Amino acid sequence: MDEFDKICFVCKNKITENNWQLNSEVNLPVCNQCKDTAKEQKTVEEYLDELADGLVCGCI
Repeated sequence: MDEFDKICFVCKNKITENNWQLNSEVNLPVCNQCKDTAKEQKTVEEYLDELADGLVCGCI
């Protein structure tokens, strides 16, 4: 794991080798305390919403 991967994307706390899982929606590490919580889902939604900021589809 590189330095970026050592932080839970939800609570921003450091994670250790055995206390995390990968969130499949955003492909980021999440600690076991945040996994499957409402806070995790809210953070995932925020991350996905931010992906579209500034992007405009030119096909319409």
